[in-house]
Amino acid sequence: MTRNQAGTANTKRCREILTACLFTLCLEKNEENKRFLIGFQSRCHGKPRAFLAANPHLARRPVTELFTDEFGEHGDIDVILVPDFGPEDLSDREIHQCQILGYLGRKNPGPYDLVTFVEEKKLRYSPPDNDLRLVINIEQKTEFDPGLLSAYLQGRKPSCPYSQVFLLGQVGDNEDRYWLCWQLYPELIPFKALSLSSLRSLLPDRKTHCEFVPGGTSRAARPTMVQESVPQLD
Repeated sequence: MTRNQAGTANTKRCREILTACLFTLCLEKNEENKRFLIGFQSRCHGKPRAFLAANPHLARRPVTELFTDEFGEHGDIDVILVPDFGPEDLSDREIHQCQILGYLGRKNPGPYDLVTFVEEKKLRYSPPDNDLRLVINIEQKTEFDPGLLSAYLQGRKPSCPYSQVFLLGQVGDNEDRYWLCWQLYPELIPFKALSLSSLRSLLPDRKTHCEFVPGGTSRAARPTMVQESVPQLD
């Protein structure tokens, strides 16, 4: 279901879901044999009916509200990514918890302003979480320097509160547009560019192999999306 079909305005949640989709396709571009499902963690998974009756705002919301602000958000987690292929026991599949940050509406955009923006919006107030990834999407025209932000994150004291930080940005317009993506933290790793034609080739024939999204993941597992300077998912 698209945003236009839902008759929904260009909400913050709509932009977050678009970012999640583009980021996921960038990941899949790097490893053609892997596919990921985008999901949302339920706030009341496993709660008794009496609890849901007393807290109707926590009950499941219809998919028609997908693009409304705060849909499917759970604490700091905006979306989760789950491998579409994996163990037969679906509960054993890794869950990649992601928080999304859009760089938009800045009066003086640029590489140094991006560093300030990320620090003020997320780093300064986020508690350490070694099982949470931050995905930053540059949503306005500007120059940006992945190396500058990566160096800041790696040298920051106290340490960056996220397990991994990624940067996503669109280059060009219309049919000539493409997307660039980097892992910024814990080390700088460039991903393959995602062209519009590549994006379209990834979308057809996407059979779903995972029938549901597991409800949680073990902290001990701490799945890492990119390791050892190789732009791929484990």
